Amino acid sequence: MMAFLVSLILASVVGTIMWLLQNSIRPLTKKLFSQTWHYYTGLIPVCFLLGGSAIINGLVQVIRSILPDTETRAQAGKMTEPFVNVLPLEHTASSRSFLDQVFAQLTRLENLPEIVVTAILIWAVGTIVYLAVNVRNYWTFKRAIMQNSRVCETMNCPARVIISAHAKTPMVMGLWKPIVVLPDTPLGEKELAMILSHELVHLQRGDLLIKLVVLIANAVHWFNPAVFLLNKQLNTLCELSCDEKVVRDMDAKSRRMYGETLLAILEYGVMQRNVICTTSFCDSKKVMKKRLVNLMNAKRTHKSIMMLSLVATIAMAGMGGLVASAAGSTIPERVVPPQIPTGKELQGSNVAIQLEDGTVFYYDKDGNVTEVPEMRKSVRPPEYTPEELVDQIKQWLNDQSPVPQDYLDRLPQEYVDEINRAYGLQLTRTDRLTVEELVELTKRGIEKNAVPQAYVDALPQEEVDEINKTYGWELQKSNEKMGGIREK
Repeated sequence: MMAFLVSLILASVVGTIMWLLQNSIRPLTKKLFSQTWHYYTGLIPVCFLLGGSAIINGLVQVIRSILPDTETRAQAGKMTEPFVNVLPLEHTASSRSFLDQVFAQLTRLENLPEIVVTAILIWAVGTIVYLAVNVRNYWTFKRAIMQNSRVCETMNCPARVIISAHAKTPMVMGLWKPIVVLPDTPLGEKELAMILSHELVHLQRGDLLIKLVVLIANAVHWFNPAVFLLNKQLNTLCELSCDEKVVRDMDAKSRRMYGETLLAILEYGVMQRNVICTTSFCDSKKVMKKRLVNLMNAKRTHKSIMMLSLVATIAMAGMGGLVASAAGSTIPERVVPPQIPTGKELQGSNVAIQLEDGTVFYYDKDGNVTEVPEMRKSVRPPEYTPEELVDQIKQWLNDQSPVPQDYLDRLPQEYVDEINRAYGLQLTRTDRLTVEELVELTKRGIEKNAVPQAYVDALPQEEVDEINKTYGWELQKSNEKMGGIREK
């Protein structure tokens, strides 16, 4: 669930960044490219909102897995040891990003799973409510339009045309069997021909389906105000590009008549809200002003501009891929579930991979799943000097890896204090823990299927027996006597 929530936020961020980038260069692009180009490239952020970011990051992971990775091979050969899952609160290293610190804080929350589930439930409810409201508005609107409507048989049109007294503007309505709706107002033959040309462009391009996809993106990212603005902007660009195609081959006189038709329909009113699976011939006065200016300036696109627009489109899509990849790389790997090997690529032994839900998979040196959790066994570190132990622990901390408790217990307390000061941690030797703290840490280790032997050896035998009885484990003390523990 954490991975889904992170992917959702990542998609929303990348889509928003792409939309902001497009708007930042719009003063330049509107002088070079058509409104149709702006309309279709405006769908690039929508693609990233609806999974494009995850696809890009997935491709990056595949490419990285194909390329040689000596670091992965080196780490795969390490023996998995009992560990304490320690996540730094602060990290003084310069390589630690702000997002990494934020995720480090979040992953230390004891009720993080409950928070994630609650957030996903709130998101799901918001998405369902948004879709339900829009579907209800559509059916209510459609019933009103179809009431006392009549079919117009005199017009030669590939789609069914109806005239409705409740329609304030010409429109196309419906997804599977779209119909053209005309208001019950007197229209001249030329005006009617221009209106039908406009509405048929919507049908030919599949604008109703595009509007539905944009609405789904809006529903998925209902918590992001930028997506609402993107939806509104795309509706305006849809009408501008449609006007542009209709008047492309018209002379100045015909374009003026088309503009007068827009103004004539505007007198009867406009649709006050955006209804799914519908288009609107007339919009607000601000949008209508843009449309009138655009239709008088619309002109044929030269081949050189077409090639330039194609290059710009590819560059914009590539830019989105870079943004998605960069955003994905800022997320610490520990909040993303690891990829479970499916072949024989692992060359190490006793390799363990833990999913976000706590499930642990163990692999032997051939990459096969083994049912024996080696973490339940005590593995003593080699004979290291205190300086060597400090270097090894610092390496794990810099890599944001778990610190084995056995390594920590062999360090003198002054070295542990030095590490805590340098990294802003609260690492604790086993002999400094109370019985209650040891019991709690042992229970957490059981949940993760990884209990350090040092904890078991430091616990009184009755506590070990109680834990074994409660959880069905077979924890046993080793022959080596551990240091004493202080009682509360």
